[in-house]
Amino acid sequence: MLLPLRSLRAALILSVVTTLAASAVAMADEAKPKVLADVVVIPEVDFAKHPPLGPPVLSPDGEHIAVALKDEDKGGDAQYHLAILHLPDLKYVSRLDMAPTFLPIDVTWVDNKRLVMGTGKETAFAEAPRATGDILAVDIDGKNKRLLYSLRARGGTEAMNILKIPIGFGTISGGPDKANGHFYLTVYPAAERGGTDAEAHKTLIFDVDAISGSVKDLGAIDEDGYAFLVHNGVVRYAWGQDNNLKDHVYYRAAADKNWTELPQNVVGKQFRPEAISADGSQLYSVGNPDGGPAQFAVSQLDGSARKVLASNPRVSVARVFWTPVSHTPYAVAFEDGRTSIDYLNDSHYAQALKALNEKFSDHAVGFSDISENGAIGLVSAVSDRDPGTFAMFDFKTSGIRPLYQSRPWFDATQLGERKPFWFKASSGTELGGYLTLPPKRVEKNLPTVLIAHGGPMGPHDPWSLAGSWENIEAQFLASRGYAVVQVNYRGSGGRGANFFDAGYRQMGTGMMQDMLDGLHWAIDKGYVDKNRVCVYGASYGGYTAYFQPVYAPQGTFKCAVAIAGVSDIRVQTDHSDTRGSRGGRNFLREAWGMDDDAYIKANSAVDHVDKFNVPVLIVHGEDDRRVPIKNAEEMRDALQKAGKPFEYMSRPKEGHGFFKEANNTERYKITEAFLLKYLGPGAPPQ
Repeated sequence: MLLPLRSLRAALILSVVTTLAASAVAMADEAKPKVLADVVVIPEVDFAKHPPLGPPVLSPDGEHIAVALKDEDKGGDAQYHLAILHLPDLKYVSRLDMAPTFLPIDVTWVDNKRLVMGTGKETAFAEAPRATGDILAVDIDGKNKRLLYSLRARGGTEAMNILKIPIGFGTISGGPDKANGHFYLTVYPAAERGGTDAEAHKTLIFDVDAISGSVKDLGAIDEDGYAFLVHNGVVRYAWGQDNNLKDHVYYRAAADKNWTELPQNVVGKQFRPEAISADGSQLYSVGNPDGGPAQFAVSQLDGSARKVLASNPRVSVARVFWTPVSHTPYAVAFEDGRTSIDYLNDSHYAQALKALNEKFSDHAVGFSDISENGAIGLVSAVSDRDPGTFAMFDFKTSGIRPLYQSRPWFDATQLGERKPFWFKASSGTELGGYLTLPPKRVEKNLPTVLIAHGGPMGPHDPWSLAGSWENIEAQFLASRGYAVVQVNYRGSGGRGANFFDAGYRQMGTGMMQDMLDGLHWAIDKGYVDKNRVCVYGASYGGYTAYFQPVYAPQGTFKCAVAIAGVSDIRVQTDHSDTRGSRGGRNFLREAWGMDDDAYIKANSAVDHVDKFNVPVLIVHGEDDRRVPIKNAEEMRDALQKAGKPFEYMSRPKEGHGFFKEANNTERYKITEAFLLKYLGPGAPPQ
């Protein structure tokens, strides 16, 4: 029975986990939480546990969902499955088991009875799973499993028609607006010659029949790593960056026409084709030719006569909501502190979305999927204290049925509020950030941790708990009585090309100052005890934890926690997997100063250990390819030689950050003890 709209709030906060999930998921540590006065100290393991269920994917007829399940095998490695559940009763239909540490990604229904998916490999805390390039198909009942594309199994007997597609790396790129058993496969061909400068100089796209395995060539462009827009079975746009990080967009009028590059006055600094209108006469796009926050616009097919449909002066478009089949936009979301939505029309889809967000103003609510006939939608709701609740919505009755929560063990009342803030930085630029406050404490003069997000260029800290690894860390620290300051410094994503470009060669200077300016804003507002501040982060955030104690005035910080951090830029330029492509090396040159010895020396913390003035906790995975562990080892050895205090934690078989729940649980315990030792206890409850 579906619940009426007025009961949605109760439905969304209800912890509903299916019997299937309960049996498939190992809940790890069952220790009872400690209690401090009326504040529950959430066990470390609750922050370390991975979501037992991934986001649901709706079948075209709205009668089933596909969802990734996770549990642990006896060896400690994660075991994933793809489960098919019937709606609305969540009755188990089938389960496809994956190899240990591999999980289904890009799950796509090609019709009501068959799905395709890529395979991903676990990576780390802040990265999406690393795609392997294998593409599988399976029926809804778990039968007729076929390998449709694979570099690994090329020439094997289990693959269907695999030799008809060139050797390379494949990724699912959606499918026709109306499911017909087919999907689109983008292939990045292998280079014809070896060496680190090898490039294929081509991107291909195919129409693949997921049942028969037959392949139709849809198009190609002589550029590396491009994306395509397909309309009515014809590839009409291709876009991407060259090796100098400059955007290009190409258009063709028909399948038998040549590619024409859109002029610079159309593309400007940012232009991403999104969809062609149902009548084929107009193009919807996201971008901003002037480099400001990305706007949602409609134009002629050649990009001319551009009309902005939705924009925000501070931030870029975060998401566009589309109707099924006709694929018409009806709303646009922005992350201006909290999520805000501009409605483009008064359709019943827009009305339903507006009603849900008005009813549950403490959440950001969206439709993650809608059935082809428009009758059933999947609701996704997140907040600063809810990492994700999923529900089924009936557009005819406005009824909703809860499905499950991403992390059902979290109690929102025991998590901290995330307050968005904006301030004028010393550079003159308006910057945004978030202040996470420890629950049930007096909101002033708090011991505080400054967390820097990774990237550094491109990612940004959002409002929702589900938005980033850093936000989970912020809640862990808040649960221990510490306030957390996060700043979206120059170079962060979500504010347009100009803001992004402002981050080049600013890793150890301008970005550091932006974060300090945000910290001083919180101090000036009375939230922060300026004598009790620690700096904390992973990846570039780990670089920040190494470099702020060098850059900031003496006494700004009492301690640092550096996770998978860069201490020596030379290690990155010589050994990181980022240098494996020409584009990656160009990024290292433009952003990190590769080939500029003076810049590298000035911005590598390991060269300034004499200035390093706080105890540091160093945490690093021994198999990290993105930020090799040599960074941690060099910093450890330099600190030890200089007689500076540090603690060191590394673990084998961990990459860019820790993935295993047991290792992260231990990391949280060590971190808590480290902060207690050098920053002092968190604020006591009221």
